[in-house]
Amino acid sequence: MAAKPHMGKVVDQPGKLVQLSAVQAAAERIAGQVLRTPCTRSETLSAMLGAEVYLKFENHQFTASFKERGALNWLSSLPADARQRGVLAVSAGNHAQAVAYHAARLGIPAVIVMPRSTPNAKVEHTKVFGPEILLVGESLDEAMAEAGQLVAERNLTLAHPFDDERVIAGQGTVGLELLEQVEGLDAVLVPVGGGGLIGGMGAAIKALAPSVRLYGVQMERFSAAHDRFHGLADSRPGQLGTVAEGIAVKSPGKRSWPLVAAHVDGFFKVSEVAVEQSVFALLEVEKTVAEGAGAAALAALTANAAHFEGKRVAVVVSGGNIDMMILSSLLQRGLVRGSRLVRLVIEIPDLPGALGKLTSALGRLDSNIIEIVHQRAFGASSVRATVVELVLQMRGEEQSGQVLDALKAQGYSAQLRDR
Repeated sequence: MAAKPHMGKVVDQPGKLVQLSAVQAAAERIAGQVLRTPCTRSETLSAMLGAEVYLKFENHQFTASFKERGALNWLSSLPADARQRGVLAVSAGNHAQAVAYHAARLGIPAVIVMPRSTPNAKVEHTKVFGPEILLVGESLDEAMAEAGQLVAERNLTLAHPFDDERVIAGQGTVGLELLEQVEGLDAVLVPVGGGGLIGGMGAAIKALAPSVRLYGVQMERFSAAHDRFHGLADSRPGQLGTVAEGIAVKSPGKRSWPLVAAHVDGFFKVSEVAVEQSVFALLEVEKTVAEGAGAAALAALTANAAHFEGKRVAVVVSGGNIDMMILSSLLQRGLVRGSRLVRLVIEIPDLPGALGKLTSALGRLDSNIIEIVHQRAFGASSVRATVVELVLQMRGEEQSGQVLDALKAQGYSAQLRDR
């Protein structure tokens, strides 16, 4: 059933950078050119978290992120002379793909500047649309500095990834759709980098349904908007990166921040591990691939489930462009955390047939051996014994305990290795 968030005419509030009318105009401008993404109730996550959880699948867009909305609205608003000269976008990936794709559709030359640290998948997926790609700088901020010179030298128009009114208005169309798709929303959780998405969504949601609570989500390692919102000193990101590079922004935008300050009700910070676990959960439970930034909002909901108990909550899955090597590592780590992959260290006699006897015992315990290392010279055991280290596939923590107990009952010195 479609939502009915308001009655009568809504008047724009004065003094806001982007207002409802701009978001509605953007929705009309991009209609039929980007996907109206599904927003569905997750039965499993709702049962797990004690809230009615709705997932807004922006990772279903053609370039797998919400960035298409703002990029298309911006490109469609350019005058003819600017289109002819060409555009330049600076992005860690999603905005780059969105600009490159829609610029190609509209016949606009595009230059894409990306940090050298951008995951290869995002670089390759951008190349297919035919733009000129330049990899410069170690961070988005360094790439942005280089891009400013290129814009001046080549007389291009800069497509900012989040700090532009037309981009913000385009991103805000996610909020319009949410209100139409979910009746009686209590809260919305949104990943935040520069603040363009949550700022645009806030302009729409708070004008049409002011009772809906709007929450931003940031990484512990990149929490500038969270810290500013709470009146804390600006934090400086450390040298460690983040699994959510799509929201690894050092500071919110000058145009987006007033919208954040005006419309956002609260902020959450989430850890790297929490986001990894949410990427894993979305793949296992919902059969959908989310990048780190795309899973951040679910991570915040999971970590703060008591705060949203009994509420109807929408989570924006903002993107799905994750590097396959990172995803592979993340899934392996998720299996280890869930005790579905475990490492056992077992001491056995250094006698013929001892290893075969151990593997037979493990087989009877329904444990699948993934990897085995048989130490002699480098083992810490005696010369009459040897140490075997095994990686086993299990059903979970309960079976791990049962296998360990059974081995000890058979006389083996066995212990789990730290994860």
